[in-house]
Amino acid sequence: MRAFRYIRHMVMGALCGLFITGGIAHAQKVIRIGAPLELTGKFVIYGSQGQRGLEMAVEAFAGTVAGHRIEVLLRDIQSTNQGAVSAMTDLLEKEKVDFLIGPIASGLVSAAVPAWRQRKPLWIVPGASALSFEEAIAGESMVFHTYAWGYGYHTGPANALAAAFGKGKKVAIIYSDGAYGRSHLPDARKHYTEAGFQIVATELVRENAADMNPALQKIRLTKPDVLVALMQTTDGIVVAKQIHVAKLGIPILVGSAFPQFQTWVDAVGEAANGWITAVAYLAGQAVPADPKYPRIFPAAKDWEAAFTKKYNREPELIDAMVYTSAAMLFLAIDRAGGGDKERVAKELRNLGVETIMGEGKFVPTPGGAVNQAFNEMFVIQRQGDKIVTVWPKARSNGQFKPIQ
Repeated sequence: MRAFRYIRHMVMGALCGLFITGGIAHAQKVIRIGAPLELTGKFVIYGSQGQRGLEMAVEAFAGTVAGHRIEVLLRDIQSTNQGAVSAMTDLLEKEKVDFLIGPIASGLVSAAVPAWRQRKPLWIVPGASALSFEEAIAGESMVFHTYAWGYGYHTGPANALAAAFGKGKKVAIIYSDGAYGRSHLPDARKHYTEAGFQIVATELVRENAADMNPALQKIRLTKPDVLVALMQTTDGIVVAKQIHVAKLGIPILVGSAFPQFQTWVDAVGEAANGWITAVAYLAGQAVPADPKYPRIFPAAKDWEAAFTKKYNREPELIDAMVYTSAAMLFLAIDRAGGGDKERVAKELRNLGVETIMGEGKFVPTPGGAVNQAFNEMFVIQRQGDKIVTVWPKARSNGQFKPIQ
């Protein structure tokens, strides 16, 4: 059996009914969007949110853009490098798509780069925070990155904690051995050191490790004030549970990504209390509608209400990120008058819209990425059953509470 399969289904929404994959010929002109996503496996939390975001974006355009029907070709990459490469190859060599959205996870996106280079379609990447990916796409005009780079997960928390508790505090770092953890480690060291912290321990754990206690016990001996965990999804579940059970007594816990996800909270229960992270999106923020395109980019509260009604749950980061990224792509296709990828790329670069993620405008980065949007992040802490924004001060609605 092939490492991926077509996912054939119709999504019937309030405005349209069109979310298709397969090789069926249609008389009506179509815009075909390849969507290689993590629909099963370790990173299914990313892929499932990505699929919802795509569905909402197709509905916002009533299934049609520039007189063409939107056809999304979903591929399950199974959260593996091989699956990512196979899906990318199929979409580009067999399906000949000119537009891609996904994957999300850093390692899987990086694994897909060589396959992407064979045809270089317009590629929207609403994920992949690893700076190794930024290096890989330096100078590539057809890659549009819509996710904060890894340093955003460290500059905010480091500066916020230094402001709250003073300099000279001790920091321990635990990181996973895959592309994600290794790529975040240099930035974590750099930004916590620059903020005035002392790095007293750096411990490596294997991805998907069932037992992180040996590394945690080594960290306990250094008596840190802050523990920074550089890992994703299931590894974040394991480390949070084992820290809680071991009663390490570390007052400040920082996760590079996982503390923002409700699925992580559901998995770890009371062990979620006190964790800190940086986020680019959080439901409930007062973000206004775009004045020119209020139907596509409504006020955040209205979009969140529509999402909650459709899925019976609040949207999370990737839901919002993929919706916004797809909607910007569809708008650029509409403004370009069709599916010529060079014209669409030009329209994307010229976009300046207000979205639920903030200002949607692509700019170059110092690291060489040609098209970057949504790099601003703010810091939150889980305090009991609440999420409190603690940084920057202009946006905060509470203060840090060390774990007792």
